Amino acid sequence: MENKKLQVMDLFAGAGGLSNGFEQTGKFEVKVAVEINENARKTYLENHPHFNKKFFYKDITKLRYKDENGNLKEEFQNIKVIIGGPPCQGFSNANRQKNTLISSNNQLVKEYLKAIEEIQPVAFVMENVKTLESEKHKFFIRKDDEVEIAGLNLEEKDEHFKIGTLTVNPDSLKSFLINAYKNKIELAPYKINKDLFSKLNLLLRHAKKQSDNSFNEFVNKENNHKYFLRVVKDKWNEIHEEYWDIKYREAWNNLGDNFNRILENDTSSIMEFSNLLEQIIEAQRLINKISEIIHHNIKLYGDELISDNAEIHIKSYNVFEYIKARLSVLNYVFNAGNHIFNAAQFGVPQERKRLILFGVREDALNGRPLKLPEPIFHDKESFYKIKDAIYDLENLPPKTNVKDDEIYREEARVINGNPLNEYLNNQPNKPLYNHVRTDSREVALKRFESLKEGQNFHDLDDTLKSTYTDHSRTQNTIYKRLDYNQPSDTVVNVRKSMWIHPKINRAISIREAARLQSFPDSYRFFGSKDSQYQQVGNAVPPLMARFVGESLLDSLGIEVEEKISDIINPKKKMLVK
Repeated sequence: MENKKLQVMDLFAGAGGLSNGFEQTGKFEVKVAVEINENARKTYLENHPHFNKKFFYKDITKLRYKDENGNLKEEFQNIKVIIGGPPCQGFSNANRQKNTLISSNNQLVKEYLKAIEEIQPVAFVMENVKTLESEKHKFFIRKDDEVEIAGLNLEEKDEHFKIGTLTVNPDSLKSFLINAYKNKIELAPYKINKDLFSKLNLLLRHAKKQSDNSFNEFVNKENNHKYFLRVVKDKWNEIHEEYWDIKYREAWNNLGDNFNRILENDTSSIMEFSNLLEQIIEAQRLINKISEIIHHNIKLYGDELISDNAEIHIKSYNVFEYIKARLSVLNYVFNAGNHIFNAAQFGVPQERKRLILFGVREDALNGRPLKLPEPIFHDKESFYKIKDAIYDLENLPPKTNVKDDEIYREEARVINGNPLNEYLNNQPNKPLYNHVRTDSREVALKRFESLKEGQNFHDLDDTLKSTYTDHSRTQNTIYKRLDYNQPSDTVVNVRKSMWIHPKINRAISIREAARLQSFPDSYRFFGSKDSQYQQVGNAVPPLMARFVGESLLDSLGIEVEEKISDIINPKKKMLVK
């Protein structure tokens, strides 16, 4: 391989954790990136000042890699490595009560593979949730999929889903939906808008609680009352562009009349209103799901297509098996059997187990084996701890205004001889940025005060759990008080999870969360406060990314001047000294 930097394309780049880790090696240069979130885009650009933003694309589904003659466009011609983490959600939501059947996010995996197929890079890296290999991550077979699936020899699984309940004029609704499916009829004119559907669905839940108080309180909330009044008085007859059936139209008009009386404080018809509303909601839910099936070209099986109890028969195949089969056909050698990595084993002060699939085109290996990243730690006792990452910031009170986040470090503690802290605190003589926290309310502060290191929401006294409706369903990561002497749990959006500083009764700052994700202090985040917390939680830890990048270089026969294991491994550091 040549000695100059390898050009990289980063798909679903986020704030740039993967890119940063790769560029730290000094051997990679990001030429093209794709990210749709505006705040993450700003963070990415600010931290990549030499990046040509002309090649920073937003929507991967609109990206075209080849010109009209079938040749790669100029910006893609020298791309040697494609990296990225396509969002992927499981199909645990494919049930009757949910309003959607298909996660459009799962289609982004195919966009990632399309980029590899068309550009044919020397190497690739795909980071994802570790459950990607589980059964819940599946694609439903499309009408135009069958030949490809057979060619890849993938196992097809029969799926039977009850997608709702046939209510208003069931036979007519069933016939209408089957006809729409067979003839690919656009169902948008028959649907009510998402916002109103969501509001009516919530209203139905309150109506079914067997409590007039719950229903009345919800309807009479000032914002709700204004919204519903405007809809019922001014827009009710304009909400549908078309009606699929005259009986449905009658039910809709009756619902409007009932609703109008309720809004005028006549509650005598709540029961009738609730029954009508449930019929409308169920009909709309079915129309939404069949609309999705038509839009995604999903194939329905069986003679009936839709049964009398609103069940459909479709077939699925596993996302991870599909990814591996496609990559094999494209002649990549990849880590098929060893793809779950715990970031803590690679110096990140956080137990974060993720699926990282990476590989090299067979012809580029030249007979060399694919090298896996080698852990520097093998047991939990030796992992870097939270204290290693953030202890030096303890005496620096975070700000609460994200637009005024510059802090000078005069009061910062000094941690000598700690390789991780030196790596993170990489500009000790410059101001600290993003050391900004949530301005917590009184009830949150009381919770903070009552929790010890390592405890969480479930350790609170019941009197401090009152704002949570179902205590048992609250995750263990909520109101988690960090323990200095342990690695962090998986960092998510720690603002939403209300993570607490180990020693001080306050929320963890954005910078502290970024340190736990192994972002050096020189890496700044931009956008709203919640957006910055989210960007940090979504990121691939740069330290983990660097280990993977070095493994790819090793596999390609390219030497790295200074390996990250020599920088971050305390034992090797001691030997150097």
